[in-house]
Amino acid sequence: MSEEIVFVCTADGCDEGPWQGSHDAMAHCSEHPDHGYTGMPRSEIDPSRDVIPATTTRKRDNRNLQHKGHPKGAYAQDD
Repeated sequence: MSEEIVFVCTADGCDEGPWQGSHDAMAHCSEHPDHGYTGMPRSEIDPSRDVIPATTTRKRDNRNLQHKGHPKGAYAQDD
C-alpha cells in the first residue's frame, strides 16, 4: 500500500476534489447534507484532474485534560 491516497466526494453529479487531505473533503461534504467522501488510490483518478493540496491544520492538544487549569493538563502530577 505504497500508493498515495486522495479523497473524493461520492455524491452523484459532484465534481469537487480530489483532495490530498481528508479534512478538506470533510469540510466540503459538511456543507452539503447529502454528500459524503471516500479515499481512493491516486492512480484511479482521472489524470486530467489536479489534486487539491491539503490545507495546513493547527496542531491541537486532544488529550483528556482531567486537570483543568493546570498548564500540563493531563500530564499534571501531584497538583
